[in-house]
Amino acid sequence: MGLFFPSPKKIKSEEFKKTLEGMKKLNEREKAYVEGVFQKPLQDGMTKDELRKEISGLKRNFGDPLTSSEVEKVKEQLEEKLK
Repeated sequence: MGLFFPSPKKIKSEEFKKTLEGMKKLNEREKAYVEGVFQKPLQDGMTKDELRKEISGLKRNFGDPLTSSEVEKVKEQLEEKLK
């Protein structure tokens, strides 16, 4: 942000990958899909707002390989990193 406001906390690519690897319920195809979805926001680190935007897109995309409960689990795990 700047001198007067703290910068928002961000998830870096390495931390994201480590979190994703720890999600045992997702298979390799699902993990690769999630990684692809989040690739762009992770380039400079992903903020909470960017996370919410991508999760919202995952919830609306019924053609992806994730169930709604898996999307929710991804959201919970990543939001935990932003606290």
